[in-house]
Parts: sequence; structure tokens; C-alpha cells
Amino acid sequence: MAIADSSGGDALVVTDVSSIPAEPPPELLYHHKTRFIESIRVLWAHREIVYTLAERDFRAQYKQATLGILWAVLSPVATLMIFVIVFSRVKGFGSEGVPYALYAFVGILCWSFFAASLGSGGNSLLSNKALLAKTQFPRECFPLESMLVSGLNTLLSWVPLTILFVIFGRAPALTTLWVPLFMLIEVAFAAGITLAISSLIIQMRDLTQVLPIILSLGLFATPVIWPYSKIPTNFHLAGGHQVSGVLVNGHIVGAHWVGGVSVNLQLVYGFFNPLGPVIAAARRTMLLGLSPQWELTAVAALGAVIYLAVGFRIFKRFEVNFADIA
Repeated sequence: MAIADSSGGDALVVTDVSSIPAEPPPELLYHHKTRFIESIRVLWAHREIVYTLAERDFRAQYKQATLGILWAVLSPVATLMIFVIVFSRVKGFGSEGVPYALYAFVGILCWSFFAASLGSGGNSLLSNKALLAKTQFPRECFPLESMLVSGLNTLLSWVPLTILFVIFGRAPALTTLWVPLFMLIEVAFAAGITLAISSLIIQMRDLTQVLPIILSLGLFATPVIWPYSKIPTNFHLAGGHQVSGVLVNGHIVGAHWVGGVSVNLQLVYGFFNPLGPVIAAARRTMLLGLSPQWELTAVAALGAVIYLAVGFRIFKRFEVNFADIA
């Protein structure tokens, strides 16, 4: 309905409120589409920002500390001492003929990088929220630079590992040359989880309290203090029949299932938690001098790539809201 003014024009237009839609038409809504190749190209073009931010955080991390950079070495050593005192005498935690301190420390180093990457990278957007609304570079630079700082700390932590080799009169086997491949799998896995968690923490702040609990439980759910071989390779699910074993010293030996449906839990676990096969492969090649288990390595690599792709997709999906929510 229109009301005409004295000049003959329409001074006021009254519209029925009930005719106004509650939301804009679907075709007008903004859909953020992720272009992976373009996003990677832009991220690579801004790699210097990642290095600069990582240098800033690495310097700030130890600037006010009395011992400074030595904390990067002392922290995993303290963890190792606790593990040796508490778990070295537990029969269920074998070390496959390797001194337990050396065996456990390899697992600690792998876990430390993952836990530090997820802990600091998961909160990186919140800790840098002042820059989110003032900068134009890719937001994934923040979680990735936190991972880079964690990587530098982990490299420093390899110094005690060298000392342990000397103490126990051992040397890394020639097959240690495969270790960079396993570390690449871990980096891909850690990057995917870190990107996803950092974007979700912006949406749900309660995750900042839950994350340390998850990392504490994950330490024991990952073969850091126990061997990966404890996971069965032939787990019976259903069907078939069981063949009785022989009683030896009060224990039944040789009992097994024939027929039915069985599953290799090592492969299943390795797909959902690629860090497990990474730790097992690092120990196998570095300490035991054995070739990698390629089937297990391939499953871990596949899982890591999927985690990376999904994590990156989640991050880019929520990216448009970071500056407003933070």
C-alpha cells in the first residue's frame, strides 16, 4: 500500500510484514567452496609468514625461562624417567630385546611431536585472534607454524636419544634411513588433526578443556610404552569353531579358531591411528634393524592422507567465520 504526498510522489510504502520471508532465497546464500589446489598454492606463496611466526613463537617460548632451550631436552627426559620407573618392570610392556629406556624414548619422541602439535596448534587461532581480523594471509598459517615450532623442539629432543645409544653401546641400524618416511606420515596425520581441531575450537570453546584429557588418554591408547605387537593380527569375530590347545604350566597354549570371520586388528588400528604404525616402524628399523612392514606402512599412509584431506576441508569450511567468532 502506498500513500501519496502533496507533490504527487510516493512518500511512504507500507508492506505486509507477513509477506517478508524469514530467510533469503537459497540462491542468495553465500556458499564457501574449498579449492584445494588454489588453497595450497596460496599457502605456499605465504610460506615465509609461517617461518616468521614460528621464529617469533620459538624465541618467545624460552625467552623468560632460566634454562632456556634446555627445556626442549629436559621435558622428554623427565617423561622417560617416569616411564622407566613405573613401567619397565611390568611384564606386559615388553621391549622386544631392546633396553626399555631406548625402546620407550623412541615412542616418546614420536608422541611428543604429535601431542605438542595438537596442543599448541589446536589453540593457535585463539592465541592469535588479534591478527585474524587484521591480516589477509591464509589462516592455516597459524596451526602450521605451531607444528613447525613443535618440530624444532622434537629435533632438539633427539640429542638425549643419541646419548642413550652411547650409554647402551648401540648404534642406529642402517634401516634407520626409512625413518624420514615414517615422520612424513606422522606430519600429515598431525596436520590433518590439528587443522580440524583448531577450527572446531573456535566454534566450541569447551574443547580447550577437553583436549588435554584426550591427549592424556591417547598416550596410553598409542603404543608409546607398549609394543605394537600386542595388537592381534588374527582377531576372531564370528563363525567357525575353536580348537583346544595344550595345558602348559597352568596356561592353555595353541588354542585357536578355525574358519569364521577374522580381522587383522593391526591394520584396522593403523588406519584409524597412523601414529601407532609410525612408532612401531621407527622402532623396527632404528632399533631392531628390520625392514619396514610395508602393508602396515601403506595403511598408515592412507589413513594419514585421509585425515589431512578431511581436516583441511573442515578448516576451510569454517574459515570464513574465524574473525567474527574469535
